Amino acid sequence: MADAPRMISRKNEIAAPSARNDAEERIVIARTCLLRSQESGRDEAISDAPSRLRKIPQEKYAPVVFSEIFGNSNPVEMEIGCGKGKFLVARSIANPGTNFLGVDRVSKFMNIGKTRAQKRELPNIRFIRAEAKAFLTDAIAPGSVSIFHIYFSDPWPKRRHQPRRVFTEEFLRLLHARLVAGGLVEIATDDKDYFDAMKKTIAATAQLWDNVRETVNERILDSMNKTSYELKWAAEGRSLYYAELKKK
Repeated sequence: MADAPRMISRKNEIAAPSARNDAEERIVIARTCLLRSQESGRDEAISDAPSRLRKIPQEKYAPVVFSEIFGNSNPVEMEIGCGKGKFLVARSIANPGTNFLGVDRVSKFMNIGKTRAQKRELPNIRFIRAEAKAFLTDAIAPGSVSIFHIYFSDPWPKRRHQPRRVFTEEFLRLLHARLVAGGLVEIATDDKDYFDAMKKTIAATAQLWDNVRETVNERILDSMNKTSYELKWAAEGRSLYYAELKKK
């Protein structure tokens, strides 16, 4: 489930996963450096609040240059709401020629993913605590991401909360702008009402997509690799809804 950073500059340095500080930190990636800071007492207070009630101030993010972050020009996949990073770490192991960036607003669980990457000394994965829409708008260049993964984002089932949903027409157009030609958006949810709303949003942007696929209980991309929520919901017998959008 998806869900932001403050900044203190560091000189031109990209920390490999095995060299990162184990203390809880937030990372903001700048054009010429990796910006890092220990979380303040204020951040800890935010983290202690219930995640669905948490309000994180909007922040500005420095532009990201993937070739400087990863040291190569390999394709980049991004998971929005990476949680514990199970899916992204496994995918980075299986695809060493691709770079992976996990984005989440909650560092508590994302740090588990960072630890997993550190233990395996994976050179092709990074994590950032950030608000996805602002981060994509400020930091990610148009036409630079090959695949967006958005799995089991909060469905906000109550009508008065639905404006908080991440999957909106505005956000879908933002993803489209950041994708390379032929790039993919991979989506999954266990909430049928949310999926129906997603399909209406996709239909409203139909002119942007070369192809749209939908399945139930059948992962479209990387069927052997699943998120923690995906495994949990499947074990409980829930129906899982998937969609894949391919950019024109």
